[in-house]
Amino acid sequence: MRPIIAHSCPQEKSYSLQVVVVVSTRYIVVCRGPNCRERGGLGLRHRLATLLKGEQRTRLVGYNCLGQCDFGPNVAFYPEGTWYGGLSHPGDAERVVEHAISGQPMASPALVLPEPERREHLKNIADLVSTLERDLIRRGQHRRWWPF
Repeated sequence: MRPIIAHSCPQEKSYSLQVVVVVSTRYIVVCRGPNCRERGGLGLRHRLATLLKGEQRTRLVGYNCLGQCDFGPNVAFYPEGTWYGGLSHPGDAERVVEHAISGQPMASPALVLPEPERREHLKNIADLVSTLERDLIRRGQHRRWWPF
């Protein structure tokens, strides 16, 4: 016997069941492009890795190029989708971690990407995060979450 599903709105459509990847943590996405590396991106990434050691709510991931080469080194926060650049000053890594953990905006203004470019990067980052989350589940390093 099939269950009866009541819809509260007559215009509501029914959708097929889809698998949804749940991002369990926030991600700091560090640009690994040559301009960002030249401007201190590798040092920033090493400092972030040290600061995030043992932190369960935030993960660090490298990304080929965030496309904001003139403003490097750059980071993006996922899933929120904000970008910051020019992170080569002392204390920038600490401010990045504070933002990732607390959600408090950083003192420097966020970079504003053209919307098509922003959407494309967010799609690529979402794919990367999905792959990372899936691999962690397969290795048993991530608890499964079921909505029931």
